[in-house]
Amino acid sequence: MNNSLFRTIILFLFIIMTFYCYGAGMMDYFAIYEPWKMIDERIFADFHQYQGKRVISIFVIPSAVMTLLNILAVIFPPGYVKVKWLWLSLIAYAFDWIFSFTMQIPIQLELEKRKDLHLLQELLATNWYRFTADTLQFIMVCVLLWELLKQAATIRQHLATRNFQ
Repeated sequence: MNNSLFRTIILFLFIIMTFYCYGAGMMDYFAIYEPWKMIDERIFADFHQYQGKRVISIFVIPSAVMTLLNILAVIFPPGYVKVKWLWLSLIAYAFDWIFSFTMQIPIQLELEKRKDLHLLQELLATNWYRFTADTLQFIMVCVLLWELLKQAATIRQHLATRNFQ
């Protein structure tokens, strides 16, 4: 496998994981948390713990993999992308991790023990910080996808021209 192909594969996997994580994040932030208000207080802690384990495997681990792929893409960038977009993507998602560890996870750990509508409201309010970081990161990755697609079109055009010569 040549160096250019290796770099493109890393970028491509990073882009795929970003799309997956953005969608999973939006589901987590906006479709899962809000209905918690309706869960009976007696079963809330058990429900939260059950759902939390699933969120780790469905969202948190893929987000960590995506972050590692972003780091690899920064270290091994394809020549046709601007490295600044990779860095900006990494910085934006770093804020997601910071907001998660400083605001969201402490709230989640308390909600694991009991239902608390004040904490739940705080969780919903602080989600907007993560939403903003995630959306900025997603926009930057869309720029990277555009660069990848332009490169693919250039290669296809070059190959088509060679075949007619």
